[in-house]
Amino acid sequence: MKLFDYYHCYDYGHEWYLNLLSSEVLNVFQFNLDWSEYAREIKRSGIIINIGSESLFGFSFFIGKFSFCFDFLCYQPRDLQEYTQYRN
Repeated sequence: MKLFDYYHCYDYGHEWYLNLLSSEVLNVFQFNLDWSEYAREIKRSGIIINIGSESLFGFSFFIGKFSFCFDFLCYQPRDLQEYTQYRN
């Protein structure tokens, strides 16, 4: 089990990923922050609250080019090593 795992990439904007207390089958906290450079000019905003299938509790908040996602007790965690596998 890892205490934390962090990854930043620049792909049509900045994306930051942070996993806290993660293993192959469970993440206690999973965060994602995204700042897109090519989002639509339409000002959209919203919040999504999810309970169930992939995590015990989570929410996503987005407005314009900015989005933030948080999951608690995620049963299908992101493998950040796989994200870095194809990058130079």
